[in-house]
Amino acid sequence: METIRIKHGILTLPPETLRLIGADAQFTLITTGDTIILKKVTPARLTEIAERAPQDPPLSLSEIASEVRRHRRSKHARRR
Repeated sequence: METIRIKHGILTLPPETLRLIGADAQFTLITTGDTIILKKVTPARLTEIAERAPQDPPLSLSEIASEVRRHRRSKHARRR
């Protein structure tokens, strides 16, 4: 385990750690009490997302427009 410092709000990982995880990795931050965990996440592929999508028939344009209006009204109501 290594001790890492934060300077000017920036956390710098050691070079050997960066080589293991990659420079463009995405993380989720988990905090519990005084413990902080950085967990590497791998975004799902679009094909995986498409496979999980419901197989219902697609919405018509009027149904989509109704959903958009409903969402905008609820979003507008929350601002007040």
